[in-house]
Amino acid sequence: IHRAGRYVNERRKRRGLNERPLRVGIIGFPNVGKSALINRLLGRKRARTANTPGVTRSLQWIRVAADKSTAASGSGSSSSRREFELLDSPGIIPSDMIDQTDALLLAACNSVGVGAYDNQAVAAYLCDRIQSLVLMGRETTAAPQWRAKCQERYGFDPIKPLSEQNIAARWGSENIDGSAKTWIDFAAANQDRIPTGEDMLFIVADNTCKGDPENAARKILQDFRTGRMGPVSLQLAPESEADEGQQSVTVLRQEGLTAISESVMDPTDFRRMADEQR
Repeated sequence: IHRAGRYVNERRKRRGLNERPLRVGIIGFPNVGKSALINRLLGRKRARTANTPGVTRSLQWIRVAADKSTAASGSGSSSSRREFELLDSPGIIPSDMIDQTDALLLAACNSVGVGAYDNQAVAAYLCDRIQSLVLMGRETTAAPQWRAKCQERYGFDPIKPLSEQNIAARWGSENIDGSAKTWIDFAAANQDRIPTGEDMLFIVADNTCKGDPENAARKILQDFRTGRMGPVSLQLAPESEADEGQQSVTVLRQEGLTAISESVMDPTDFRRMADEQR
């Protein structure tokens, strides 16, 4: 911090002004660890923190004391040059966010208040997003443990066709009367289809949450946020200037929730196309 901000006091000195502690602003999306970083730098808990967005509600300057070992070494450095101030600030979300997928990613990462989104829509999109990264061949870098964790925690494989799995779920069917005929007819019509995010939500509900999709959505989001699904990167680093900050990730869906309106490709067709290209 001192090396990066050295020019500030050098410029003040040339203008005949006294040196002052450097001021550093900590800004970013809600609930990404801004206050936790300040506490880490201080070595004690000064800024209030919690695993929920909106805890920091106002701007607060926090002074980091001078380095005692440097001050006592007799190097001539004044304490004002060794001190700096950190600005703890509330999370910032751009007001002109056009791409709603960005908003869904923020919600999945718990950077948006729980009252601002639908758990089931976000959980289904999260499953779609990670599945897309795996089908793109980025499993080792984006979600190396996700597939195995789905089998371990939820009892299904998110990449295999529905007909190859031992699941007694509704598979996202619109007909939810539970009758054997409905289940058999729907299974027959969709036996070669890879599960969509909505399918996965209902599978988790039937396998682990007694058929309750809302509890299943909360479980999926909580498992992702607490690292139970292993390390997951929802975005890919750019490989060229054309990537505009990140590589494009095509979310593959056949039947989307009404909360997410976008043109998508069927996951089964995408995997077949990817296999042909290899």
